[in-house]
Amino acid sequence: MKKILGLIISRRKLGNSELLVKEIMNNVSEKCTLELVRLTDLRLDPCQACYRCLQPDSACPLPDDFHFVLNKIKEADALIMGMPVYMLGPHGCYKMLTDRFVGAENYVEYTKDKPCAIVIPYGTNRWEGYSKAASLVLPKLLKMKIVECWQPHVTLPGEGLLDSAIKNYARDLGQGLFSERVYCPDARACSCCGSDMVRLLPQKGVECGICGARGVLKGDNIPDFTRTEYCRFGDKEMQEHFNVFLGDMKRKFLAEKDRLKEAQKAYRDLDWWVAPEK
Repeated sequence: MKKILGLIISRRKLGNSELLVKEIMNNVSEKCTLELVRLTDLRLDPCQACYRCLQPDSACPLPDDFHFVLNKIKEADALIMGMPVYMLGPHGCYKMLTDRFVGAENYVEYTKDKPCAIVIPYGTNRWEGYSKAASLVLPKLLKMKIVECWQPHVTLPGEGLLDSAIKNYARDLGQGLFSERVYCPDARACSCCGSDMVRLLPQKGVECGICGARGVLKGDNIPDFTRTEYCRFGDKEMQEHFNVFLGDMKRKFLAEKDRLKEAQKAYRDLDWWVAPEK
């Protein structure tokens, strides 16, 4: 029997993120084992950039709940993530989780091509910010098949269930989770990764702010990425970054460790830190 993981990245109980994820899960067309994880109830420490997780046989040394979440994602046959938009972006816990996937290349064999649906409720028009672009990073790192990146406009807790169009869309998404359905970005989004954030370059050039694909602006300012030779989430580029570049940086650090410590020494006694009284 297939297993579906719903990852709720919100402290609000029975908020729109949770309710819409549950509505999707409740309408999957085949019988599955269903599991929910509320990320904000877990202990998730900041990445300490030790790069130990880059080694295939070496896990992250931080003693928190990251391994629990990672194993649940690896075990699942499909992932559904729900996260609200707060200050122009997704809940901060999502970024904390994404930062811990420096060793993503070692997990891809468990997650590649598995369906992933993303639900990002937002409350104020034109305050979605960079939430869609940011939410795509984790499933792209894990090479999952993104079936939807959905931004329903709902504000009050439970409001999404009172809108028949939104509720029906969630049901349809559940029914199509294991189908051939795949996320189709807007015409003005990056056709390589789906991000709706692009940088303007000289001579009508554009660059995707998430995957780094480059293209040109065509009629009606629609970007064309069809001739790009680079996508950060491609197999070659991912291996080059995680297995070559980061590995080289770790070896360089070990070789230069003494010189680096000497450069730091003059700043060690500049002790101006403040902290709240305990």
